[in-house]
Amino acid sequence: MRVTELKTAIRKMIQVELDAMVYYQKATEAMQDEGAIFHFNQLADEEREHARSFYAIYPEDDLPTFDDMVLQAQTNTTIAQSLDVGLIARLDECQALQLAMKLEKEVEGNLRKMALELNDIGARAVVEKNAESTQNHYEMIASDYARLYNKG
Repeated sequence: MRVTELKTAIRKMIQVELDAMVYYQKATEAMQDEGAIFHFNQLADEEREHARSFYAIYPEDDLPTFDDMVLQAQTNTTIAQSLDVGLIARLDECQALQLAMKLEKEVEGNLRKMALELNDIGARAVVEKNAESTQNHYEMIASDYARLYNKG
């Protein structure tokens, strides 16, 4: 992967992780179950750390500071603006968990694909670690979903 492609991919992954962070932060406002709220808050923190790990391997210094990127994600990004708390409130907890599982699977797939394309061993290790963590996120959300909705 050329440096230009790598920079583009890493910038995209930083934004994806920050968008996921914002989703989890906003989704907790619509949830009632304390366990699910705890996990969504934990996931928001982990998404921030994923973004930080991508930021750390970015090959140049042409990005804003990480803290500025986080603040921008919380106030100005497409997802932050489109995630209307009223809309999320209309999602029930089941739908919020289902959406979160879908998003985590998509991100994991994108990360695994990106890892295969990377020549830089250090960058590949960061992406693979994030893919594993994203898989763990999916499993945590799936566990909450099963606990709340598969009472068969």
